[in-house]
Amino acid sequence: MVQSVIGVCTVLVVVLNITNGFQAPVRSAAQGERVRAQSVAQSSVEENVQTAGGLVDMEAYAAGYFTAMSEVPCKVCSSAEGALPSDLVGSYFRSGPAMFSAGSLPPPRTSIIQPKQPPPPDGQDEDRMVTHPFEGDGAVLALTFNDARSVTARFRFVRTNAFTNERKKGKRLYSGMDYTRSSDKGQPNDFPVPLYKHHLMPGLNKKRKNTSNTRSVYWSKKLLTLWEGGLPYKLDSLALSTEGRSQLGGVLKEKDPFGAKAAYDANTDRMLFYSNRQDASSSVLTLYEFNSKFRLVSDGYGMVSDNEGGKVEVKMPGLALISDFAVTDNYAIFVQPPVATNGMQFLMSKDPAKSCVLESKSALLHLVNRVSSKNNPGQTKTITIPYDNISDADLQFCNAYETNDSNTIIFDVIRSDASNIKSTSTSYPWSTTLSDYASTASKKSLWRYTIVNGNTVSKECLSNDQLVFGVINPAYSGKQHTYIYATVGALQEKVAPPQGITKINTQDKTSQVWLPKQYEFCGEPMYAPKTNADGTTASTSEDDGYILSILFNGKTKLSSLLVFNAQDITTGPIAKVDLGVGIPHGYHGCFTSNPESNWSYEEIERRAKLSDKMEGRGNMWNEVKSDFSGLGLRLDDIEEVLGDIF
Repeated sequence: MVQSVIGVCTVLVVVLNITNGFQAPVRSAAQGERVRAQSVAQSSVEENVQTAGGLVDMEAYAAGYFTAMSEVPCKVCSSAEGALPSDLVGSYFRSGPAMFSAGSLPPPRTSIIQPKQPPPPDGQDEDRMVTHPFEGDGAVLALTFNDARSVTARFRFVRTNAFTNERKKGKRLYSGMDYTRSSDKGQPNDFPVPLYKHHLMPGLNKKRKNTSNTRSVYWSKKLLTLWEGGLPYKLDSLALSTEGRSQLGGVLKEKDPFGAKAAYDANTDRMLFYSNRQDASSSVLTLYEFNSKFRLVSDGYGMVSDNEGGKVEVKMPGLALISDFAVTDNYAIFVQPPVATNGMQFLMSKDPAKSCVLESKSALLHLVNRVSSKNNPGQTKTITIPYDNISDADLQFCNAYETNDSNTIIFDVIRSDASNIKSTSTSYPWSTTLSDYASTASKKSLWRYTIVNGNTVSKECLSNDQLVFGVINPAYSGKQHTYIYATVGALQEKVAPPQGITKINTQDKTSQVWLPKQYEFCGEPMYAPKTNADGTTASTSEDDGYILSILFNGKTKLSSLLVFNAQDITTGPIAKVDLGVGIPHGYHGCFTSNPESNWSYEEIERRAKLSDKMEGRGNMWNEVKSDFSGLGLRLDDIEEVLGDIF
């Protein structure tokens, strides 16, 4: 019998701190209580809703969606408050959309074609504005911790083909998702990340714009940026210059719809990716498994040199809207939401809103045997997840693991309940009032799914606070974990934008919460281990490390790096580093403590200057081929060849 736990989730203990600095006292509560500072005043203004710390300044939040008109090649940033820990060593990368008015970064002066007019401010020219933040061109922020006093910051756009085309023309050229963004209410256009992430037209085309804005992955000394449905882009890790679309050394074909998630297996030190070829009646998912040298692996721990091993293909029923997954010792876990497909519309337009309808019924859970599985590699078991009136679509996986007897699989996810969504917003800046935000963003909470004997699935809510961007200590990826870190809204379980940082104990359901000022908003938390001088990990327990997050100040329009003690989130940041520039709200990133990633400022500066010099050399700066073997200029298609002429 399939079991399901249905009901409202209640967190037993929350320790919360709302500070205006770094010296606020710690408050605690008895079991079953929530501690929230008392309201300081009542406000009837809809834009500013009363919370424990004062107000949620929605105009300040909306200000975080702005086009970055300039980049940061290389900059030293010193700690403004507190002190950076001496054992925080390595580099942090984060991806996110940063251009909402298309074509706003002028091309190099040496380009034959130049925009006829300077870029207008966001919102002034509606024809240039994207219709959802997710459509914005991607940029990467990189922070390298050189010593206990400063970090070296870089911020650059990913030079995708689409970005380069619009940059040269100074206008928006890709509008394939406009109909979907304007017509489909509910989870398909959710905030901050929608369920419908790309047009369904396969291959390279003007309908499917690869913004490469979703996730940064640093693996085997290589930096990739990912986007659901297109090839990854490879970047120089020091300068963040774009080296081009990557086919992972020939593993991928040029038209492969690569996924936007990388799942790390801490037990075997491997990284897994997927691609998903969608059709109206069936989809083909390919699971790729790479070792620490970025080579595909075969069974066991063997390596293959012909790139034919190390991957499994799985056929899924219907059009599979998949954008996340997790791994255990033996399995990769995917959840396929129920989607009804209009075959004629799929054939004619392939517009998601016309072709698909997300249904209110049970989703499918696929357990895909990995290439290293003790069972038959590639074999898949599909289980029906019981429907409890909340969608299982677009789950954000935090982690998964098998119990010691391997008869039970547990995975924790942030789950979206879109029943509150009443409208869709396509006009910049999308949401300037809390009611607008609450009518376009789903209720998100932390849930645990338990699979017993590969047959039954049960669900349990671990935290009903408004959560997004859940992460763990990567050293526990694929293993049993206790703690999950996430961004949290300021209104407890009510829908509100991500603002503070929370640490959730999955064993006893207690939480620690820290909230900034009402006009400040945190991005995805990222765990960073303590590191010895020789590069080895100094952490002695799961939470013996640091949490990093980028804070956007909606008043000053500037951003800062916050560093927390991972064991005690409530007391607030132990260090704050002002970046001196504004960084738009972002998505997913990674931290690497590998010794080779601890570059000096001088190394980064030299590479950044070289990158700027190379980009300025003539009009053939549009793309470089990258297959992990070096650099070489390549013109991609006829438009790239003739684009500067006609």
